[in-house]
Amino acid sequence: MDINRRDFLQIAAALGLLGATGGTNLFAGEAGKERIKKLSFSDVVDFEAKGKATILHICDLHAHIKPLYWREPSTLISAKNLVGTPGFICGDSFESYYGIESGSLDQYFDTHNNFEALAEKFGKMGGIAHMKPIIDHVKKERGKENVLLLDSGDTWQGTAVALKTKGAAIVDAQN
Repeated sequence: MDINRRDFLQIAAALGLLGATGGTNLFAGEAGKERIKKLSFSDVVDFEAKGKATILHICDLHAHIKPLYWREPSTLISAKNLVGTPGFICGDSFESYYGIESGSLDQYFDTHNNFEALAEKFGKMGGIAHMKPIIDHVKKERGKENVLLLDSGDTWQGTAVALKTKGAAIVDAQN
């Protein structure tokens, strides 16, 4: 499978390969960026099997088959007692609370700040198109009967395709 650097970075970010860079933030610091440049598709999917079963987990796909540009909201409405708490902070407050670096992939994924510039820098994200090659590779390598794909929700709703097919098109794309 041919995969370019941008595709790989998006896949790696989606998978949360925090440990691959030896830090808690995938794109923190120059050393982390240099390690990312050297990662390959096989670095993502090749790992020593422990036992016979492999568990893969996905969530919050929101019925997106293809990658898209996603912008986080610039305001969140909540009950007064929740204002300013995790889950109900955005933009500068979110960045400050979580220590997010300006211009980083985390800023692009998690805030509306600098959206246009970061969308141009990082491109589209998410979607089954990014996950399916990894899922298929793992199933082929370890045997489909030995892989359990867990979906913890918000997968089959969120697009017109999902609504029109009552989620069936998304289930088909996943499988």
